[in-house]
Amino acid sequence: MLLISELAIGAGIGLVISTTGVGGGVMVLPILTYFFGLDALAAVATANLLSMLMKISSSYMHFRMGNIPLRQSLIILLIMIPGTVLASYGVTALSHSSYNQMKIEWGINLLVVLAILFSLYLFYCRIRAPEKPIIQIIPKSGSMKPLLLPGTGAGLLLGATGVGGGIVVLPFLLRYARMTIKQAIGVSLFVTMLLSGTSAVAYAQGGHTDWRLALILFAGSLLGIPFANYLLKQLSDKVFQYATLFLILCSALLMGIRLIG
Repeated sequence: MLLISELAIGAGIGLVISTTGVGGGVMVLPILTYFFGLDALAAVATANLLSMLMKISSSYMHFRMGNIPLRQSLIILLIMIPGTVLASYGVTALSHSSYNQMKIEWGINLLVVLAILFSLYLFYCRIRAPEKPIIQIIPKSGSMKPLLLPGTGAGLLLGATGVGGGIVVLPFLLRYARMTIKQAIGVSLFVTMLLSGTSAVAYAQGGHTDWRLALILFAGSLLGIPFANYLLKQLSDKVFQYATLFLILCSALLMGIRLIG
């Protein structure tokens, strides 16, 4: 019975991640904490591994649909990698030091809440004053300058908290890279798949990852891929934009309760 419920939860997570880009960290973290009883470090470590595994199939689906421009995706990936690696190994080192573990967990949860609030602000700006998508997403001259600071910040947040795809990277792509919602979902899945992999390695070396749970949830996520593919072809960009915003609001509520509690 436990295995069936784990597979069902995995299927739900996989469906949400594939269609909105949200869930790799911000939805999975509360689930791992509330439903499976993992502490903050174990939840972040397991969320990174699970995020990487789930996004392999989701990224392939979006690539086949033409939602992932490779050149632009690789530029964004190169900008974010240093911050992600630095933050992942930094948190792992702190967890093995004499530093107060409760303060580390509280700090991680606070960063998640701040990331969610900033994401909500970016989505609010997008909905109130939507910008026309730019065909050449990243111009050839001076292209990386406007992306360096927000991209590095997104990488640091992803590495430190396991949150990144829908909460940080997706709004970053919509706001600074000027992508359409479906492009932003596809690119965020592809980029965070690779970034979550680097974080997963760092946390696995620290011994915080629940491998069994991650693999079972991943197996369940594969069941949701066909339905996600159908929804992406049938529904409009606006539906996905509002669905993503709704999920971010729910995540903000869950993580806010956890921080206060």
